Amino acid sequence: MASKAARKAIYLHKVHNHLLKDHTQLLVVSADNLCVNQIQAIRQGLQAHSSVVMGKNTLMKRSIAIHAPSAEKPAFLGAIPHIVGKVGLILTAADPEEVSEVVAGYKLQPLVCSSMDIGMCSLWQWLLGFHLDLLGKRNGV
Repeated sequence: MASKAARKAIYLHKVHNHLLKDHTQLLVVSADNLCVNQIQAIRQGLQAHSSVVMGKNTLMKRSIAIHAPSAEKPAFLGAIPHIVGKVGLILTAADPEEVSEVVAGYKLQPLVCSSMDIGMCSLWQWLLGFHLDLLGKRNGV
């Protein structure tokens, strides 16, 4: 069994590898009341165009703070204050609206979407919230 420090170093390296890929969007999603099978289904459903990263909030924040500037994605730093509670990160190069539809199908709620353009963050947050409201009303949720 690896030590705690070794496990943290492996996690930081894994997130660094995800950040080096051509992912231009970062979604912070609420992962409340999910079991392991549901998380596995979400990972498989988003596997074609996205990477799902789960873990301890402190490690997620630290890995983004350390590796986002070196990966030339400084806009991802704006997502750090939103990593609170039971959340997961979805790194994607696809259209955030398309990913939000997939995420809504798994009963997850996107909290914030950070674009490479810092000014787009609040716009996407509003659009995703509006989109989920429409899906909720249409599905009777």
